[in-house]
Amino acid sequence: MKKLLIVSLTSCYPLYHGGALAQYYFLDGLKDQVEFVFCTIITNEKEFENIEILKKKQPFIKVYFVDERLPNVKETLKSKINQYLFKLYRIFFPKEINPDDSTLESDDFRDPYFFSVDKQRNSSFVVLINDVIEKESIQQVQFEFYETMDYCFAVPSTIRKIFIHHELRFKRLKLAAKSSKVSESYKNYLIEKTEAYERICIAQMDEVVVFNEDDARLLVSDCKHITVSPFAVPDELIFKQKERTLFNRLLFVGGEAHTPNKLGLLWFLDTIYIPNIAEIPFPLYILGDWSFLIKEKYKTYRQLIFCGIVDSVEPYFENSIFVNSILTGAGLRTKILHAFVNKVPVLSTRFGAEGCFNDHNKAHLCLFDQGNEFLEIIRTTDFKAIGLKGFDYYTQFFNKGKLLSIRNNIIN
Repeated sequence: MKKLLIVSLTSCYPLYHGGALAQYYFLDGLKDQVEFVFCTIITNEKEFENIEILKKKQPFIKVYFVDERLPNVKETLKSKINQYLFKLYRIFFPKEINPDDSTLESDDFRDPYFFSVDKQRNSSFVVLINDVIEKESIQQVQFEFYETMDYCFAVPSTIRKIFIHHELRFKRLKLAAKSSKVSESYKNYLIEKTEAYERICIAQMDEVVVFNEDDARLLVSDCKHITVSPFAVPDELIFKQKERTLFNRLLFVGGEAHTPNKLGLLWFLDTIYIPNIAEIPFPLYILGDWSFLIKEKYKTYRQLIFCGIVDSVEPYFENSIFVNSILTGAGLRTKILHAFVNKVPVLSTRFGAEGCFNDHNKAHLCLFDQGNEFLEIIRTTDFKAIGLKGFDYYTQFFNKGKLLSIRNNIIN
């Protein structure tokens, strides 16, 4: 049986986000053909619990991790104290909280997460990776996500290196630059150094995997070999596939912590939904964790329902029209695939549906980038038909057997 070491700093279970889903789809689908070994870092109790859940769900996976929970006790306590103090501040000084404050802005160029192209590395994790390579007789290592790409320099040159590029960082920044208010010189600085670093790391890989053709075109000149290998929706997220005839609400799925979600939702609310609220007959349900400031800004609009974090999206799919107003990012749109396979009609920005349509095949979803386009969709669309066409498209282009075969062929 083939054997593969996966290096990832992102949980692959539970399936609460696209990154987890993209990893788990192939772990589960190829478990009878590939022996998987998983290496990661645990920084808190929740991450540890997720690993334990994964091991119970997929006992065939061997899991190794560096445990950083104890060194972070002080930081965790500090974070909880700060959260508590902020809650007290909101109670005693509610009028001083300005919903129009610049903190509502969604700007990758102001986010410390993007300031450096790489992060300070844990020496223990480098040691662990090499120990696992020796102990498990590993001949090929798969690095998942931008955050692990420089670990390619930490493994022996004789080891085959596969990189799964979930989101092109420099592409995301170039798209985010259009709406950022920071100086052009700083934006160019951050974009150029990020792109240079990203391409240097990619050049070290024996195989690079991306999820759509556009990403492949951007990277092909830097890769020894590149493959477009999208994922699909795990079986446990495919619900009742009945046809829906009644549609009485719009649905947005995604939390504020992911910048493209925040940028996309605020853009949709401020430029399309609220200015045309009298002409849109549907309330908008918003799933995910959103801050007090965001909810405070829009509290006067009864048509906006912030539902918070939910156990399952299944009951919210019923009678819903899915809105995907994403403007930045890269990769494949997991949320759209999830709607397609559950026969939920999709309304999306053109960029937000990247990898889910092309100029010759787009009758299975409704595309908008402006308010007038959105209103025309609302007025004229047969949403039942769109939901069924989306399901047919998913069935044709995201066939499980075909997708698993492509990824299996990448692994030696």
